[in-house]
Amino acid sequence: MPSPQPAQVVILGASGDLTARKLIPALAAAFRQGHLHPATQVIGVARRPWDDDGFREHLRCAVPSLGDEFLARTRYVLTHLESAEEYRALAARLDALADAAPAHRVYYLAIKPELFLPTLRGLHGAGLLQQAVDGPRRCVVIEKPFGSDLASALALNHALRELLDESQIFRIDHYLGKETVQNLLVLRFRNALFEPLWNQKYIELVQITVAETIGVEGRGAFYDGTGAVRDILQNHLLQILALIAMEPPASLAADDIRDEKVKVLRALRGFAALDPRRHIVRGQYAGYRREAGVDPQSETESFIAVRTYIDTWRWGGVPFLLRTGKALAKRFTSVRLQLRMPPHALFGAPEECHLRPNALTLRIQPNDGVELDFDVKEPGPGLVIKPAKLDFDYAARFGRALPDAYERLLVDVLHGDQSLFIRSDEIEHSWRWIDSLRNAMRDTPLYLYERGSWGPFASDDLFGPCEGRWWCG
Repeated sequence: MPSPQPAQVVILGASGDLTARKLIPALAAAFRQGHLHPATQVIGVARRPWDDDGFREHLRCAVPSLGDEFLARTRYVLTHLESAEEYRALAARLDALADAAPAHRVYYLAIKPELFLPTLRGLHGAGLLQQAVDGPRRCVVIEKPFGSDLASALALNHALRELLDESQIFRIDHYLGKETVQNLLVLRFRNALFEPLWNQKYIELVQITVAETIGVEGRGAFYDGTGAVRDILQNHLLQILALIAMEPPASLAADDIRDEKVKVLRALRGFAALDPRRHIVRGQYAGYRREAGVDPQSETESFIAVRTYIDTWRWGGVPFLLRTGKALAKRFTSVRLQLRMPPHALFGAPEECHLRPNALTLRIQPNDGVELDFDVKEPGPGLVIKPAKLDFDYAARFGRALPDAYERLLVDVLHGDQSLFIRSDEIEHSWRWIDSLRNAMRDTPLYLYERGSWGPFASDDLFGPCEGRWWCG
């Protein structure tokens, strides 16, 4: 549904790659489909020496499919935002651009993390973040990374609370805008086929993978100071895990959903009482240290796989295997829930008849969908059991390409819906667990693996006594 009021989407750092590659295409798609109010304005703010026409030409070159009607709604403000006077000038410019009707205003921080707080303090000082009780909304969208450890995340959250109400803060993780991730709530809580099985009695283990085929691709300096744990595991993987493992929320209200996610993150078992060498495997692809911007002696992990547990009634004793890496054999993101084998040997022991456990796989990208593995009898004499599969594909079922994650999330921001955004306590509990992991990693070897492989062979040992292997898309 379109936003009931006009809005100004103010992109700070509008000359950067994120704006042209993700934000503008998402906003244009939402505009074409009628999800935005017709009077919505997109206002780029940056240091490049452009005017409105120069900004539009930049966007047209970067995204040739943009229509003239959408481009007509774009404006540009040239400013360095280095003084209180420049912020006051920005405020005056935004007010002048607004149509007669009161407009919501969204500030998208497409800037470096170290500029978040200085920019927000400048906006606050110019009165740009003030929000009347019944007036138009003033919201801020913040990209990851949100801190680099628990201490920095706590400090950032504390600083933000001095400037904004939590209802104004939209911490964005684009994975939460993917259709298959959103479908987790429907799949689990709307289908009697699945919810009764969603517990330790029937599920033997859960594996979640975010695999990439590319290396650091020119981002060596950034990545070498970040690594796979902080780049992917702390945000994308833990958010997916929380949705997989959460209890049914009281309602679909944003805070009811986020309350249940926080309970999962609080229940994640830390690594202080675990043997790191049996629960953590980290690796680095061959040639990583020769990448531009990377320390030749770097110990930064480009691959991480961990075995952890959620200490709740529902999941007690069920291993959760989390894996992410660069330069792997295939690009995909998936969740695979492996069911326990029947507790009898009617068809012979599993190792004798080569039976595999039944499994439910949620494909998050690419080829978004759901598949269920089970066994059937092969036609003919005798009893020969063969694997079979039920497969649901989103694009095939609905006959159209899935919307980009940013499109859904930006529309939600304009509606003030925080369901798919991360609350401050989610950030803090995720970092608490990540800090525990990173401390334990010091006692583990750094394995070398070849580009195009599936990472260190040692990650196969994380399954322990469970029958199973990593799913490879």
